[in-house]
Amino acid sequence: MSITCPKCGDENPDGTRFCVVCGEYLAWERHDPEDDTRRPQRAEPPPQEQHAELAVGLSDSSLACAPGELVTTTVTVRNKGTRVERAKVTVEGGAASYATVVPEELVIQPDEAAECVVTFAPPRSSSVPAGAASFTVRARSQVSSGITAAAEGYCVVAGFDDLSVELSPKDSRGWWMTQHMVVFANQGNLTHRVRVRAEDAENELRFSRPAPGLLIAPGRTELALRVWARPGLTGPARQIPFAAKVDVDDGGKTIRADGTRTVLPLAMSWPLKAVVAVVVLALVAAVAFNAWRGEQEQAVLDRETYLAGSGTLTDGYTSVETSTLPDEAKIFLTPDLSQGSWAEAEPGWLPFTGAVGVTRRGWNTFSVQGLDESNVAGMGFNYLIVRDPKGTLNGRPYEAGSGSIQPGERQVSIPAGTATSESVILLTVEVDGLPADHVAGLRVDTKEDGGFTVATLDLVPAPMEIGFNWVVIDSDDSSVAGAGTTTSGDPARIDASADSGVVLLTTDVTHSGLSGAAAPAVYVDDQDGDGFTVSAFTGPAVGFDYLVVERRQ
Repeated sequence: MSITCPKCGDENPDGTRFCVVCGEYLAWERHDPEDDTRRPQRAEPPPQEQHAELAVGLSDSSLACAPGELVTTTVTVRNKGTRVERAKVTVEGGAASYATVVPEELVIQPDEAAECVVTFAPPRSSSVPAGAASFTVRARSQVSSGITAAAEGYCVVAGFDDLSVELSPKDSRGWWMTQHMVVFANQGNLTHRVRVRAEDAENELRFSRPAPGLLIAPGRTELALRVWARPGLTGPARQIPFAAKVDVDDGGKTIRADGTRTVLPLAMSWPLKAVVAVVVLALVAAVAFNAWRGEQEQAVLDRETYLAGSGTLTDGYTSVETSTLPDEAKIFLTPDLSQGSWAEAEPGWLPFTGAVGVTRRGWNTFSVQGLDESNVAGMGFNYLIVRDPKGTLNGRPYEAGSGSIQPGERQVSIPAGTATSESVILLTVEVDGLPADHVAGLRVDTKEDGGFTVATLDLVPAPMEIGFNWVVIDSDDSSVAGAGTTTSGDPARIDASADSGVVLLTTDVTHSGLSGAAAPAVYVDDQDGDGFTVSAFTGPAVGFDYLVVERRQ
């Protein structure tokens, strides 16, 4: 193999180091391919892979602060990516409204961290409720779209109390009934449970009964307070001071709001006084004329002792009109599915528990409502109004009163001097307006000489104060009053002359073995001239007490 001289182009024998013609050095031109495989080759470095990632940490994720003060936590944002990051830090969640971040943006080198401070400063205002408010600190990349990181925590805001009460208007004028508003101005951040009562020193006024266990949230709340008076026929107007007293948080403190009720006389001038005098004389004459009707007068008196009738719920609610309904009157209710559109419903299909209660009363009306808010249109009910604390019903002596089960309690003991282990007892829930919390019906749990125990049907602690009416009747005539027990799935038959009578019922577990267990409400299933049947809405066999009274509306 020859070697060509790059200078003169002459061919030289293989192995020649210098050209024989021009003397050019030839060794540097040699190229041996095998040398390439023996010499180490310098590799090109691979390109670096780029990625973006952030991480967030908090120096303290559990904070506590009083309104009007501030607390801080340090936020550490780490750049776990390969590029320089610019991150914006924000606060989200319930505590975000009173949080600030300084600085809001951080520039962070790869594999390094930067810090900012979040300050929480809840204002001393009712707009920020007491308790734990969660928050999320989020770092969002302003360089790489979609790259975020977050850390969570919570800030516990302490409570403060600033509740005031006043009457609006403070003064009212009228003959019979006037209305005031009890105005609650809760400028604190706590929700209070209150009980409102009203009274006057001379006991000349009567007041509506606001709902017990009323919850007053931060802000402004108004509650109607109706005031009744008995005007005189003549004479000057009378100013009667009274007070609305608000017991806060189970008697923790009492707030008083004073008002004045001016009672106007019916006759304001001498001509009117003369007319009134004539009317009074006529009334006296009428009373004297009827004085000889002793037996008839006694019958009228007996008729005014109680009222009894029936009604039907419309969309789970109705209002019953009656004659004057004094505050001391006790109202009792019983579902009656033998009347109304539910009398034609398919047997066994009952989409509700059936307990009903009195949810509001006025001067001559009261409201009836399903306590579990599931009673549908067309469900019938019976009612009994007892005017006096003691008297007779169908010739049987009775004793009536009121009681309440306190929030968190399941039952309460009621003293009743006429009660025995054989007494018939009726119960009915009465609250002013149906609350948002579930209110169960009631049952008789135990009986003994001198008293009895009332419990919730489901034995669940009361979510609020549950007011109720009770009446105790002693009877040796089972066609008028007594006790019975349904069987599982089958009604109980009671023989009585009840064709035109009104039947009242109350669940009584003292003779059905359900003491200590949940029990259903009972209802009138059917009624005819020979008696009536009683069924339970749900569940096993259950005992009940019953009373049959003459219909008087």
